[in-house]
Amino acid sequence: MKKILQGIFVLVLLFITSVSWAQNKSVTGKVIDEKGEAISNASVLVKGTQAGVSTNAKGEFSISAASSAQFIIVSSVGYQSKQVAITNVALVVVLTEASNKLDEVVVIGYGTASKRDLTGSIVKIAGKDIADKPNTNPVASLQSKVAGLSVINNGTPGSAPDIRIRGTNSLGGDIHPLYVVDGIFNDNIDYLNPSDIESIEVLKDPSSLAIFGVRGANGVIAVTTKRGKTGKNVITVNTSYGFKKLVDKIAWADASLFKTLYDEEKTNDGTILSSPFDYSKWTANTDWVDAVTRVGKFNSNNISLSNSTEANKFYLSIGNITDEGIIKHQKLNKILISI
Repeated sequence: MKKILQGIFVLVLLFITSVSWAQNKSVTGKVIDEKGEAISNASVLVKGTQAGVSTNAKGEFSISAASSAQFIIVSSVGYQSKQVAITNVALVVVLTEASNKLDEVVVIGYGTASKRDLTGSIVKIAGKDIADKPNTNPVASLQSKVAGLSVINNGTPGSAPDIRIRGTNSLGGDIHPLYVVDGIFNDNIDYLNPSDIESIEVLKDPSSLAIFGVRGANGVIAVTTKRGKTGKNVITVNTSYGFKKLVDKIAWADASLFKTLYDEEKTNDGTILSSPFDYSKWTANTDWVDAVTRVGKFNSNNISLSNSTEANKFYLSIGNITDEGIIKHQKLNKILISI
């Protein structure tokens, strides 16, 4: 009797095991990168479960999944995770490098720093937000875009605006920020064409300025110019045209009103009868504000050509800017060529 019960127990155990295996399926495959090289220690997980394995030195894996499982998720450090459908044949999973990892690092000067350490100290402005403003100087377009940055423009065409980052600092004997264009120190960026700028970073925090030493005491404005991008030839044409005029002009007294006001003054002090003013020599009625101002015209034209291969990058830009001031005889006309 005891032997009979043992035999029945073995049969039941074999039945349960066979049913369990019938409900699972084996998924095999290999994980490689874009160059075809095997990726070891990559994580392979059945979607919706905790079942997972790692690839061996050859990038191969084998994992048991339920018959209802449809996808596996493959991931590895430095690569983008990928969801792959389960098939009856061995899988070949190609992982691509995770370019978005670069967002975790911020380049400052000649070094890098964790982005979490620079919260609030670096502000980035896209080049399109600079190029679409009718300003001949790129810095003038930063007005009201960065907290703690004061930009005071003046009406002289082409002149650099007055810049202050977090107030005035007397350290170093200078009050202007340091300009860094593609890694090169500059005193100003008047020579740059706004259409050639890829982005502008404003560095304000002392921790992010330490790499520049005393020259960065008043803040740093880092400029990245455009470069050729891989693909077909790209031709870009930008043009703008506009007007500017004096607004909120002070109301001046004309000759007739001046005579009335001056007579009232002399009446009030009692001298109008004893010494009346002779207006015969004062007959002109010129509005000197209108005489020296005008409606200024602004025109900007730019054309650029860019291309890139694995070995070379090419970018050529030619621009012309004409800017008339609201004061007569003030005019800026400059041609910019960037290679």
